[in-house]
Amino acid sequence: MTRRRLAALVGVLLLVTWLGTSPTVSAFLARVVNTTNTIKSAILDCTQVPLADGATRHYPLNEGAGGVIAYDASPTGADGTYQGGRNSNAANPYPCARPIDWYARLDQTHWVSTPGTISIAPGTSSSQEAWFRTVNSQGVICGFGSTQTGASTNKTNLLIITSLGRVAFLVKGTSNYEIATSYSLNDGAWHHVVGVHDAASGLILYVDGVQRASVNGHPSALTGYFRIGYENTNGFTNGFGTDQDLAHFWDYMAFVSYYPFALSATQVSQHYALHN
Repeated sequence: MTRRRLAALVGVLLLVTWLGTSPTVSAFLARVVNTTNTIKSAILDCTQVPLADGATRHYPLNEGAGGVIAYDASPTGADGTYQGGRNSNAANPYPCARPIDWYARLDQTHWVSTPGTISIAPGTSSSQEAWFRTVNSQGVICGFGSTQTGASTNKTNLLIITSLGRVAFLVKGTSNYEIATSYSLNDGAWHHVVGVHDAASGLILYVDGVQRASVNGHPSALTGYFRIGYENTNGFTNGFGTDQDLAHFWDYMAFVSYYPFALSATQVSQHYALHN
């Protein structure tokens, strides 16, 4: 079965699920296995809800051990590459209410690059989303850079874990815009984070389903690559200067998405509600 046919099948199953099915049917539909292993499973929660809401990039990071491909479950099909190879865990707890599955462990030599550029602009809304679990105080969760794999000179819309263990959203505009939580999240529990650029109102940071910070600012135009687990943060106050080791996220991540529009507060809350 091709990836495109699988995506179509998943869409049908999702429609049935949203319309309402019996618990028995829902449980049966909750796992679809592709024998070619191009996508390990079709997930009717933290994958299918983002796809239903219009994600044009979605990386479950649940491929299992070995290999280098980070499959994009969205219709875009922009499969990424695990730089340094795939480093995965299959363990409890899992971030979403579903059977235990693999999730990625990223560190200073393991992160995900993706192909194909995406245009970020002050007049264009966008959102990015991820689930993470860490006990460390460092690294980029996801964001955009001018290079696919190196330390980008131009970068923006970076969701990061700061040196204080807080989550921050770093955006390069007419000035640097940096908004952050007032508390740390490097507690070893799974957390849900969303960074939104709303062209009408500015930048919003959500953590665990709730808006935590906002500012009336907008990114400068950048046509860049979506990167997961690493990007150069030099130039941002909450970044790590020229230290590229600290710019690498270190620990566990799953269900990373990009949307070419601003997610609403209601959508963010619904996505977070999928957790265990």
